Amino acid sequence: MTTEMQSFYTPSTSHMSRAPAAMDHLRSRYSSTRGSSAPRRNRRRNPFQRMFDRVRLEYYRYEVTFGVYVLTPNEKTVANTFVLIALALFFWALLYLPSLLYNKAGSLVWLLTGHNGQEAGTALGILDQDGDFISSAAESAFA
Repeated sequence: MTTEMQSFYTPSTSHMSRAPAAMDHLRSRYSSTRGSSAPRRNRRRNPFQRMFDRVRLEYYRYEVTFGVYVLTPNEKTVANTFVLIALALFFWALLYLPSLLYNKAGSLVWLLTGHNGQEAGTALGILDQDGDFISSAAESAFA
């Protein structure tokens, strides 16, 4: 029985130095090297198709990275809805947070000094008379 197994897995003659012709054919046909004889696509894609392909690739990466691909379609919808809501809130916070911080800083100035935040900012030289920030570079350019 071992001789049958041996003859099945390895040739009974000496080892061949080259791969069989079938292997050479498969290697030349499906190899990813540049010397391959496989047909190549040199077709140019328009920017919209490339952008669409890029979005699909990024969605695929998101699905594989976070395991969304194993969910049922309804579960995917719920999970993706949570992700979209979280991203929307994040971008909304980026737009709203600077003005909120400015208002809260004015309230803090009022608490610490007893003056209005704008008045304290003007007194400290941070704001001009209209309540806008003064850029030192712009101020020196116009002076």
